[in-house]
Amino acid sequence: MLCESCHKAEATCHVSTIVDGISRSNDLCSECYEVSSPEAKKFATAQREARCEYCVGQPCAGGTDTFALMMGIQKLKFMCMPCFMEHNRYIQRKLRSDASGLSQEEQLALIQKINGDADIYMKQWVLDKGSR
Repeated sequence: MLCESCHKAEATCHVSTIVDGISRSNDLCSECYEVSSPEAKKFATAQREARCEYCVGQPCAGGTDTFALMMGIQKLKFMCMPCFMEHNRYIQRKLRSDASGLSQEEQLALIQKINGDADIYMKQWVLDKGSR
């Protein structure tokens, strides 16, 4: 798929935004993405320099930390594939067992706790994995 902006390079950045309830998607090459906004340039730079948050390996997944965003905190988070898989497994297991029947406020508090617990768990998981 070609970039929607320059129509020359391959679109490698797929951006979705929601403004005033209207969803919009753009498929851009990396150069057009970086010039699209100061935030895009900042994100692209962070992505190039990123390392896995837990093991400092090469990241394969990352971007806006949705759990932090739910708490009103704008934060980027990058993970390698093994850490990404284990982190998601941990979060899903905890949410499945702890979130049923809670109010929205209680769910938000639980997500905040689980996210903090996941960071502690992942740091220990990486240490244990390295000692094998």
